[in-house]
Amino acid sequence: MGLYCLNSDPTKCLWDDGTGSARMYNNFASGFPLVDIGKCVYYSVRGVLAGKWVSGDCDVALRAYVCELPYTFADNCPYNYNGFCYSIHNASASFLIAQEICEHECGNLVSITSEMENRYVTTMGSRGITSNYVYIEAMFPRSNAFAWIDGSVWSYNNIDPFHTPSSGYCATIGNSKTSNYGFWTSVPCNWAHPFICKRPAGTQCLQNQPTVTVTPVPNQPSYCNSSLLLAPGVIASPNYPQNYDNNLFCSYQLATLGSYKIFLRFSKFITEPNRDIVKVYDGASSNTPLLGSYSGNLSSFGLVSTGNTMYVTFKTDGSNVAQGFFTRFLVYTGL
Repeated sequence: MGLYCLNSDPTKCLWDDGTGSARMYNNFASGFPLVDIGKCVYYSVRGVLAGKWVSGDCDVALRAYVCELPYTFADNCPYNYNGFCYSIHNASASFLIAQEICEHECGNLVSITSEMENRYVTTMGSRGITSNYVYIEAMFPRSNAFAWIDGSVWSYNNIDPFHTPSSGYCATIGNSKTSNYGFWTSVPCNWAHPFICKRPAGTQCLQNQPTVTVTPVPNQPSYCNSSLLLAPGVIASPNYPQNYDNNLFCSYQLATLGSYKIFLRFSKFITEPNRDIVKVYDGASSNTPLLGSYSGNLSSFGLVSTGNTMYVTFKTDGSNVAQGFFTRFLVYTGL
């Protein structure tokens, strides 16, 4: 059975899947668990102890076993677990390129929301990837702030306890059994690493669809000076991905419900340096604390609010233009 006893007390017997101890329910035979015999547990199927749980030696006793997997959906993907398909990419890429490749597979870089999923991803990576580090989907807008970019709740954390994440970095999972196997660490987002994608199982992802030519190419909706915008969503400079205009002033009012925060991720950012400026405020207006003022050609970066509102402005002068910016804002459930 997937139960391991630290001592001869059922409350100290822990389930391998991370769901806790045998305190709530157990069916140990009288006198068990008994760690003097062994710390592993097996289910007796014969004799007077049939149906009872008995202690056994983990290394010496060879027994039949039954594996348990969570419910999932039929799919022809090679790695199908708990309702999701996973794909291994041994060719290295930067974080953003890896995410784009995963999006072409109708998914994202892998988010990990439980101890069991972390084990599954770690085992899968160790069998198919030779690199010591593998990209997962988390980003660290600050050293003490983190988020899954697909909006998954940060319900599980396996950051290496001996590692302090760096602000603006992206997450990898350790793939070396001699060092940080299974633990998460931060690396610069432009570094190239292998990666794992994740998508819902049982859904069709149409590949090689016919190309449809649209003239002109529609611009990304900007939401400049629009009403209140609820996360998740996107904002951009006017005309993006084409150049914005001179003498602009745009404001963007972002919000999320309840006590959640907002994670703002700039994936593209090119403006006239020191002239065409984006400002981000930690609140509902420009009277709230300024989180940052940005211009120029910047790599992707992220910011997290302290409350459930965020206010963004974009002001341009009367000369020179550029492509501008594209930003996603997500519900953030981290610390």
